[in-house]
Amino acid sequence: MKYYQKIYERFYWPFFESFIKKRETAKYYFASFQSQWSTPGNILRNQSMSLLELLKHASHYCAYYQNVLSERGLNISNFDSINDLSKLPILTKDIIRKNFNDLISTQHRDTIWKKSTGGSTGQPLHFAYTKESYEWRVAMSKRGYAWADALPGARQAYIWGIQLGKVGRIKRMKEQLHNLIDRQLYFNCFEFDEETMTQCLVKLNRFKPVAIIGYTNPLYNFALFIGDNSKIKFAPPAIICAAEKVLPYQREVIERVFGAKVFNTYGSREFMLIAAECENHKGLHVSAENLIVEIIKDDGTPAKDGETGKIVVTDLHNYGMPFIRYDIGDLGIATSRTCSCGRGLPLIDDVVGRSLDVIRTPEGKIVPGEFFPHLMKDFIDIGRFQIIQEKLDHLVIKLVPSTELSKTTKELIGREIRKQVGPAMVIDYEVVSDIPLTATGKYRVTISKVTGERHN
Repeated sequence: MKYYQKIYERFYWPFFESFIKKRETAKYYFASFQSQWSTPGNILRNQSMSLLELLKHASHYCAYYQNVLSERGLNISNFDSINDLSKLPILTKDIIRKNFNDLISTQHRDTIWKKSTGGSTGQPLHFAYTKESYEWRVAMSKRGYAWADALPGARQAYIWGIQLGKVGRIKRMKEQLHNLIDRQLYFNCFEFDEETMTQCLVKLNRFKPVAIIGYTNPLYNFALFIGDNSKIKFAPPAIICAAEKVLPYQREVIERVFGAKVFNTYGSREFMLIAAECENHKGLHVSAENLIVEIIKDDGTPAKDGETGKIVVTDLHNYGMPFIRYDIGDLGIATSRTCSCGRGLPLIDDVVGRSLDVIRTPEGKIVPGEFFPHLMKDFIDIGRFQIIQEKLDHLVIKLVPSTELSKTTKELIGREIRKQVGPAMVIDYEVVSDIPLTATGKYRVTISKVTGERHN
């Protein structure tokens, strides 16, 4: 079966990407296996060159950045390195919402792709990106997964959040065909009750994946459900955790049950894979060919080794809607050390503050906290939201509208949430003007008051 993987990776996938889809994804992917071994200095120089090209483009074609540069008396011709990035302001979700059209490049206005994210902050965001940006982010994601032996064409099982609502028959058939050729098996982690997990284990034992990739909390709960690893009839070398930070106790349980190493990853809808663990598991390597990641303190200065700060990301290839110094809403621990693996890619020591409480139903089902951002991201009339589980059978959904909530939005949200939490759950909807921050200055998207279910 390794023969199939090699044929797929070396011949089928590059042919499909380059000649059928007319994309450069495979080219960027293979090149990244060389560039990852560059020295930190060379990587920094390449980032600086890419950044200067991006800034020149933004200053010519994006009204927002033209205004920013004018207000600050800045001239891009005077920028000569990545260190000049700090002269520019932080880009926030609120700024994007208020300046969406001015952030779009006039050169790409007719060719951009649009996407939405629910995020981990409870604030849905709509944004745009280009085909080239998509190619880079897919290439970086595949390289990061490859560090865990999840190579293109290798059997991979996904415990993931699937598209909500109705999917057309033709689209569903195309997805099934692609999954068959790509050797990828998907399980809906939003429907992970005991019966579904039992069926999942049976299918995994038959499929024998090289890697299991999934949302952290559903993977952890699946491992608890399996318990004795004699029930597992395959030996995956890796489990890749995504969507939420994997906590030490979760890592220990998942590794013990599956008999496989856990690889932590950090990503977002805005950029896909931002950083990932290599085989040494000593921090997360940044996708530096595609992104610049800063960790800054509240006063705007760079965090020093061991200090926690805001994670700020610059996408070097999204010319359609430049994300320059974007505050993603997460916190990271800074480090200047290099990894003993030999890769020159910069490291994030750890990502903190990304846990979402799970919601439990009276029937015993566990609904991942990630379900709610996944649902809310597609509704432009929802500005912010919060889900509070007051009791096992009582859920409060708080909604802050960005415009008047439409009847359709209320019906669709109600229908999808009811599917997940079952008929016995009492659901109260509250339309509010604001949702307060916690004492630490954060938004909590899901809050469980059910004893023992809150993440610390």
